[in-house]
Amino acid sequence: MASQSLSSQSSSEERRLLHYTLKIMDRDAAKKFFCDVLGMHMLRHEEMDSGCKAKCNGDFESPWSKTMVGYGNEDLNFAFELNYNYEVKGYEMGNDFHSLTIKSKQAVANAKSILNANSIQKYGNNNEGYIVNSPDGHKVILLNEDVDRDDDPVVRLSLNVSNLDRSINYYTNFLKMKTVDKTNDRVLLYYGYEKLANTPTNEKTAAGFKLTNQCKLELVDIHKPIHRGTGYGRIAFSCPTDDIPKIEEMMKDNKQGSIIIPEMKLGGLLDTKVTVVILGDPDEHEICFVGEENYIKACKTDDGASKKFAKALADTSEYPIDERHYDIGEDEKTKKQENDK
Repeated sequence: MASQSLSSQSSSEERRLLHYTLKIMDRDAAKKFFCDVLGMHMLRHEEMDSGCKAKCNGDFESPWSKTMVGYGNEDLNFAFELNYNYEVKGYEMGNDFHSLTIKSKQAVANAKSILNANSIQKYGNNNEGYIVNSPDGHKVILLNEDVDRDDDPVVRLSLNVSNLDRSINYYTNFLKMKTVDKTNDRVLLYYGYEKLANTPTNEKTAAGFKLTNQCKLELVDIHKPIHRGTGYGRIAFSCPTDDIPKIEEMMKDNKQGSIIIPEMKLGGLLDTKVTVVILGDPDEHEICFVGEENYIKACKTDDGASKKFAKALADTSEYPIDERHYDIGEDEKTKKQENDK
């Protein structure tokens, strides 16, 4: 059954890396870093009064907000989903996240002019680039060069793994990602198309997500167990909605990974409800496959996002910050373990 569901799924040219979720503690500081320093734009902002059914905000039953940032519309560019939980005092950060790599001379100039000099570290040789950290400690590599006009400056999302060969098998044989580069301790994977002389530059999925020269996923072998803490993120990939049940069926017999949340629908309006399934890779990195047909409607850039974000920062009356009930490193799972003792 697993082999049949794998063969009937879409190809790697019909899928795309959409975004990565990050949990943040200070929305204003995060906005200044991602928008003012890195030069991204605020694409969408939403306020939710309870935890996400698909645990998009983590294992927390609390009000939260979602802010999407990126260098352009989500149908064309990779984005970050910045998740803020109102009732969380802090997160236990693990060793799962490695880095984000961006090519942008402007971001380099912004970092030098805005950030403290002590917080900027040189990367590589001959002024190749710099390393900076987000307010929540996520490493960003800024390369002192620019991409072509229509390309996304976000070129690489890097995550740590405990066993590279095992992870390569999972991502290539089961998730159908392609390998573009490999060394003894890291591999670069992608969906879509590499930007080559014979590759159409405007190639898109059936729903309209751009496929050419998109952000790639790098897996870095750290040769020790991955501990994700409570501050972990989640990868989101698009695929045809018909793939979702096939992916879930395939993973039922897969001993290398897990199904964290079975197929479900998210969203309010019928025509923008998205179908998702949440997987766990061999190191429990969370992977969300989302049906592209409705997600491309749901992810349209909101011109009022910045105003909604500013309003949320200014009005704390609905969710007072002094009512937080998750201590640092605590979530619903750890609370349950404490109660069961």
